Amino acid sequence: MLVFFIHGVATSNVRYADPLQRLIQEEFDQIGQSRPHFYSCFWANVLKDVGKIWNCIHQDLQELKKEYPQTSPDDIFRYREFREGFLSEFGGDFLSYLNPERGVAIRKLIFQQLADFLTKNPEETELHIITHSLGSVILWDILFSDRFSTEDPAYNIRAMIHGLSQSESRRKVHLKSITTMGSPILFLNMMLEVSPDKLKQFANCYPNQPLRWRNIIHSSDLVAYPLRSSLNLHPSDNIFFRDEYISTDANLAEKVARAVGQFEAALALGVADAHGFYWHCSQTANIITSNILGSQGIIRDVINRLNKVPGMTKKCWMIVRSTEIYSRSIFQIEVEPYISLSIRFKFIMSMFMMIKITVNLLDM
Repeated sequence: MLVFFIHGVATSNVRYADPLQRLIQEEFDQIGQSRPHFYSCFWANVLKDVGKIWNCIHQDLQELKKEYPQTSPDDIFRYREFREGFLSEFGGDFLSYLNPERGVAIRKLIFQQLADFLTKNPEETELHIITHSLGSVILWDILFSDRFSTEDPAYNIRAMIHGLSQSESRRKVHLKSITTMGSPILFLNMMLEVSPDKLKQFANCYPNQPLRWRNIIHSSDLVAYPLRSSLNLHPSDNIFFRDEYISTDANLAEKVARAVGQFEAALALGVADAHGFYWHCSQTANIITSNILGSQGIIRDVINRLNKVPGMTKKCWMIVRSTEIYSRSIFQIEVEPYISLSIRFKFIMSMFMMIKITVNLLDM
């Protein structure tokens, strides 16, 4: 099982995914699953112009200060930290990616690192991709865009994934799940013009099990938006898609500002932290783990819910755990995937609740 991270804007630390990776490992440990292999792709070294731009802005402000000594640069050029740390990084990185030469360089780096990851783990056949921010747009573009020539590194990446290329020149893996965090695909796809039909065509190459995609949105993240309606999915499509929301405050300052009704202040205080919140969030790790494990993740969600039911006895809990293997086999029934997941989930919930009621009666 391979888990490949692709970062987004304003990333300078090559170990950016370490906090989330540790949380995911803890989730796997708690349920007795073997840990996946992880790789944190890094492409930000291609982008160098934003720093130069801000050096020019600083020089302009200093010149203004010399010309008008009574003027404060912080007053006439307000919210500089926000402009520099978030808005310009996001806009600058996206526009740099659209630059033909830099876009190719970024895709080439991602290809080289993914190929290295596969080479170091020759026994693994499952790939799970986790992206953040602009990284989700880059993945969407790489996998499904028609705008590239056949010489573009995007085609080398597709050649490594079953269902995306007819080429047999490279070892292939199955892309089992996608997790997007803080994704602006909804709006940036207006420029890329990638058709959702490309996603559906790819997913239909996996007839026995649906492609799983969770799109995680922090409630205060202005970059992140739901995608389900825009993808125009139908129950017959071989895709299990869900928009997931994290509604906690991004930081204490945002929480206080919202509590006293200062929503504009809360926006300014929370937006930057909200966009990076996913990397340190246990709820994110829980959603990702369920997405990676698929049917086993759904069973795990059921068990977690039952564990919170008042009156759950130790004897009942042992029976529920022993029933887990049988429950997994139910999820392997090959019927229409999207509807079947819902039916299976309800069936197992009912089964576990009947076990609980029965054992509680025995304990009386």
